[in-house]
Amino acid sequence: MTYIGSPINTTVLFALLIAAGGLVGTAAVYQATSSELQSTNAELAAENDTLQEENEALREELEATETELNETESRIRTRERDLEQTLARLDKLEADLATTKDELATTEDALAEAKAELRQEQSQVSELESELATAEAKANELEDENDELEDDVTSLESEIIALEDEIEKKNERISQLERRVDELENSEP
Repeated sequence: MTYIGSPINTTVLFALLIAAGGLVGTAAVYQATSSELQSTNAELAAENDTLQEENEALREELEATETELNETESRIRTRERDLEQTLARLDKLEADLATTKDELATTEDALAEAKAELRQEQSQVSELESELATAEAKANELEDENDELEDDVTSLESEIIALEDEIEKKNERISQLERRVDELENSEP
């Protein structure tokens, strides 16, 4: 079937007219839409620029935050090392403290024993001081008695000397008398 020179079907014609009208309408819609798209595109481009600036600012902030985070993590590691060292020192101090407490308890026991011994020694010293006082009193009495006896001895020695002198004199007298007796006996016929 050939359409050239034949009558155009009204349906086809109508469809062509609608299609032609649609093209014009479509072109108008396309132009309006294109204009709207350009406007929207310009807005989106401006918004995109704003978002890129915000994104760049957020990246810079993120980098700064990551740097701070790294520094904080470094400080935390340092603090953890410090904490470990402090805990090690604390453990050592606690061990030293326990040792010192044991030594203190031993020293306190020794001190208690020493105090008990001291009290016993003091009691013995008191007894010995009492005995010493008694002995000193007795010694004083004996010294007084000794002084009296020495005085008696001195007196007796003086008497002995006097008596010896007297004996010597009497012995001389006896000798004289014996000589006299001898003389008298020899002189008698």
